[in-house]
Amino acid sequence: MHSKLAFGYYFMSFLLFHIKKTWPLNQKLSRSKPTSIQKRLLAMMESSETTFSTSAKNDNNLKIQAKIIPIDRMAECGERLRQGELVAFPTETVYGLGAHALDSNAIPKVFKAKERPFSDPLIVHVLDAKDAFELWEDTTNPALLCLTENFWPGPLTIVAKAKSHIPDIIMANTGFVACRCPSHSIARDLLRHAQVPIVGPSANKFGHVSPTSAEHVFDDLRHENVWIVESSNNTCCDIGVESTVAKVTDDGNVVLLRQGAIAAADLESCLHNAGLTECVVTMKSNKVDKNVATIAPGQMLRHYSPNIPSYIVSSSLAAKELTLELKSKLQRAIIIDYGGRLAHWQEDSLKYKDLSPNSVPGHATHVVFDTLRWAEHIESAELILFPTIGEGTDALFLALKDRLNRAASGITIDSLV
Repeated sequence: MHSKLAFGYYFMSFLLFHIKKTWPLNQKLSRSKPTSIQKRLLAMMESSETTFSTSAKNDNNLKIQAKIIPIDRMAECGERLRQGELVAFPTETVYGLGAHALDSNAIPKVFKAKERPFSDPLIVHVLDAKDAFELWEDTTNPALLCLTENFWPGPLTIVAKAKSHIPDIIMANTGFVACRCPSHSIARDLLRHAQVPIVGPSANKFGHVSPTSAEHVFDDLRHENVWIVESSNNTCCDIGVESTVAKVTDDGNVVLLRQGAIAAADLESCLHNAGLTECVVTMKSNKVDKNVATIAPGQMLRHYSPNIPSYIVSSSLAAKELTLELKSKLQRAIIIDYGGRLAHWQEDSLKYKDLSPNSVPGHATHVVFDTLRWAEHIESAELILFPTIGEGTDALFLALKDRLNRAASGITIDSLV
């Protein structure tokens, strides 16, 4: 009974955190019965010394615990991870919130700090493919061997059946574990010093805009007991959006679960060039409820969301004449554009930024999350508007379209009136 009450507290705290962001969508939030895993984890959380904080609480009453750590203290960071504590670190995609992936006492701290539902699994970061095959059940699957050889280190997360010793908590009790081998030098240095696999979901509050700088992490997790490794150069989070996630099935086929810097066509080309011509790469839509356990993160339609209602502007609305009523609405709107598609609204908007005036996908993904966070600090803003960016095949174009779509909860509007 006590663990059920704890779950109720967790759920209500999580609900309060999201009410402000979800009210315009008129979504129904439901309360589900906690699983045995959730009960066990909540018991761990109750015994933890770290105060469980949510954005619904008054920040003035909470102690700042997070610390920015220079990169010359990586040995200490590695030791901290081995001792079961949290370390946030930069990668080539976004900042990750690291913990010892095989420590059943450390992993709940990640869920607690992020206010993350247990239905959303964690990605395990490894130094090389050998370490991943220590976690996967099938060590001879040709597709696994091909993809790790050709795309690692890099922004590809691979999901496959897990060995029996992998903690259920990092897999949402699905039996599948997601692994990635990052290419960023700081992430790799941390893995060397830690000498253990590291879970590393984005280092932010669940559902919020992903962090691409140490400052972003501090903004979200300042009240958590976490060390934040500061990147000392401009190569931090170069890609700017999360990794591509692909599941490898027992028969060697591949399902793309989340779009990143590697497209489905890239995966299929790699497999076919390796002689695996019968391998098929398919894509899965992201429309999973937060209470449904998934085999990989990033499966919900609403994600990466700023705390201001956000929408995609339909092409027909963008082409409409600027009436006085429309101009009045734009005066309270922030426009985050791409390729100048809404540039004719700039003068009438509250604030305007173009992710890439020349429509270069890589430039846009590099700054998209920083721009979304910038928009949150604009006073008097009532909504954020994105353009309809059209169709394309470039991996980063698809990733940008995916992130804008989910920041807007998949909502395209035909009117502001």
